[in-house]
Amino acid sequence: MQLLIKNGLILQNNGIFLLGHIGIDEGKIAALWYDEVPALYANVPVINADNYYVSPGFIDTHNHGGNGFGFDCEEAGWEKLESRLSSVGVTSVLATLESSTIDKTLKFIDRIHALTEKNDSNRVEVAGIHLEGPYLNSARKGMHQEKYIRPACKEEIKRILEKAGGLIKVWSLSPEIKENMDVIKTLADAGVSVSIAHTEADYNIAMAAFSAGANRVTHTFNAMPPLNQRYRGIVTAAWQHGAFMELIADGYHISPTIIKMFAAASDPGKIVLVSDNNECSGLPCGSYTVHDRQLIVAEGYLKGESGVLAGGVAGLNQCAFTMTSCGISSGTALKMASENPARSIGIFDRKGSISTGKDADLVILNGQFEVIMTIKAGRIVYRSEL
Repeated sequence: MQLLIKNGLILQNNGIFLLGHIGIDEGKIAALWYDEVPALYANVPVINADNYYVSPGFIDTHNHGGNGFGFDCEEAGWEKLESRLSSVGVTSVLATLESSTIDKTLKFIDRIHALTEKNDSNRVEVAGIHLEGPYLNSARKGMHQEKYIRPACKEEIKRILEKAGGLIKVWSLSPEIKENMDVIKTLADAGVSVSIAHTEADYNIAMAAFSAGANRVTHTFNAMPPLNQRYRGIVTAAWQHGAFMELIADGYHISPTIIKMFAAASDPGKIVLVSDNNECSGLPCGSYTVHDRQLIVAEGYLKGESGVLAGGVAGLNQCAFTMTSCGISSGTALKMASENPARSIGIFDRKGSISTGKDADLVILNGQFEVIMTIKAGRIVYRSEL
């Protein structure tokens, strides 16, 4: 046995916690005990979890970077980005690229290939790529640069998919644009989770997109028409279809009251907490230049010069804790940051729950979901100074 975690409140598949112990060997969860650890493991190195929560490691499926760096950075920058991710409990991530040129997209894919080749030694596993754009609606562009937004092109998509070789797990697009709707089936058939994003789509268009193969909504409620008493919209279509729905639960992107109502109406297994962090997350309050744009980090949120929200700065641990303040149980909130994202990108067979045989990706948290320790493949990759 490589390592023992003792006396932790271990998250169960049903969302409750049981006091127990975890045995880790060769980077996998090898055993679970809910009474005494067998005497033959008396000399194995021990982490005393001391009645803290023990959750599966968080999986951030929408993250552009942190600590001043994006995923296209050099090695020194990657180490700082990893440090940011592991400090908020993230053990797996989808490297997310906003709307860009085809050449920059292909270079980004090359960079992510290089990172995935080192996943055994990385502190955070790069589980694939999330392309957010460029096939969006400029009327809902948010902080995407309009000069890069364009209709889908089948030849361009073919080049990207061939270069990626299966790395692209999520592709966010606006289905109301004909060319974009026309490629949904192609992407879905290639194993890509197609997500509705930065869009003017109504209920009927959203349902058509889901029928064509889309199965996800990007940062639900943001960069899309709002619901009202007569307008059914995208969220209603997603509920009806059973789509996964990203949620930036930082207390700024969505009102806590709306989160509470949304969570009460939704299948809790379909809510995928995301950070939508970018290079500015983890940095002190101030003004920063990112991709030729001026961004302002304030206390708890990030905005552009015009005042438009420009992604989140809260980590997934904070987003999960926000959910608990909206009436969601601690166990369910943690599953929204671990199991649900794992299911949404097809890696639940090896991540997302504390089960024997799965990767020993774990996060130990206190009652406020502050990260005490992050463990990736059985290695301690972050330890708090709390």
